[in-house]
Amino acid sequence: MTRNEWHMDASYAGSLQTIFNISNALALFAASWLSDYFGPRRVYLVFSWIGGIALLLFGIFAHSYFSAALLIGFIGLTQGGAYTPAIMMAIQMHSAARRGYAVGMILAGGSFGYLFSLFISSWGASTWGTAAAFYLCAGCVFAGSVTSSLALRNVSDRVLPSKLSHPQNERRKRKWNAVALLLLVGYIAHCWELLGSWTWTPSLIYNTLIPYQNSPVINSMLIATVIHLSGMLSTFIVGTISDYFNRATVLIVMGGLGGLCSLLTGWTVTWGTGWVLVCAFIGNFFILGDSGVLSAAIADNVDPKMLGRIMGIRSLLGFGIGSFSPLCFGMMMDLTGKWEISYTVLAAGGCVAFITAIIIRVIAGEKIK
Repeated sequence: MTRNEWHMDASYAGSLQTIFNISNALALFAASWLSDYFGPRRVYLVFSWIGGIALLLFGIFAHSYFSAALLIGFIGLTQGGAYTPAIMMAIQMHSAARRGYAVGMILAGGSFGYLFSLFISSWGASTWGTAAAFYLCAGCVFAGSVTSSLALRNVSDRVLPSKLSHPQNERRKRKWNAVALLLLVGYIAHCWELLGSWTWTPSLIYNTLIPYQNSPVINSMLIATVIHLSGMLSTFIVGTISDYFNRATVLIVMGGLGGLCSLLTGWTVTWGTGWVLVCAFIGNFFILGDSGVLSAAIADNVDPKMLGRIMGIRSLLGFGIGSFSPLCFGMMMDLTGKWEISYTVLAAGGCVAFITAIIIRVIAGEKIK
């Protein structure tokens, strides 16, 4: 609908997503560093309120590709700016024993937001036009900003003191440094598999739904439900489980099964629509499920005073390197024309995450803490 209104071809439409991804990654990096100096609560609330304004401006002024390109970059900055501070607050407001649950809840809320926004924007656009979809989303963001401001009014902006300030033996420091580096590698592998899956799995599902001749709105809602509902469940469930079991063990299971599901998702194209939907749902559960565990684990192993900077670097590398995954998938698709071979590109990320988690388990011993 939007492409027709603004007379955009697929390349122009795809470039808007690229602009959003770049601005989002830059904001993740900047907001993470700012959180170390001004506190995550303050940074989160600022970007949350500006996020509502950005969506409102998009609805008012985005009437062509060029105006949309400028404003979508602004939206990406605000959304990326609120993401990491929210995770940091969840980490700081809970003990190490509850970090998996806390981060999982934040990510589950994000997945629910993605799902809900697709429903209301599809309904708003089909009823009142494209601009109305962004007005509705802006209203939801403002409502969330008000709720957050009230809920966090008694939360301190104080950055937690360093847990490494007291003398530690060099062997333990080296172990922490090695684990943190391996967690960074695991996060990059996670982003590689996730960003590739989020880009290409909707296309796979859409192709399998063509014979049913559903409306584009119904297909979009079905795809969003398969992808984001499973993500909402997985981040909460797996994050909570990691508080009771060794986080490295949980990462081993999620990485291995995520890679396996990526392989199977490609093969289901010959098995029928039902298998594609089921495998895509289960696959996204395992691919996204380790996100909260990785964040909780990195918080367990770095100096709290440097948490924002470390997460900023992690986000920049993860999203930066992971952004090439859809491209590599597409190149493999052009070369072979086979979904089952192309999905091995994503499975490689799961394989790297699996191996990395095993090494972490060996180095860290009983706990990644």
